[in-house]
Amino acid sequence: MNCPFCGKDFDEELAEKECRQCNVFSACRKVECPYCGYQSPRKPKSLKWLNKIKDKK
Repeated sequence: MNCPFCGKDFDEELAEKECRQCNVFSACRKVECPYCGYQSPRKPKSLKWLNKIKDKK
């Protein structure tokens, strides 16, 4: 995943683990960048699937 704020690439699963430390609740649907702390909405699975198809071409 690419952070829209700082532009660095990071693993979305790692960011989800870091974001859960806020203890709000597990379904907040946000991902926190481990570099700058910016929270952005998680990409829908359908968009991830379309990006994989695009990258293959």
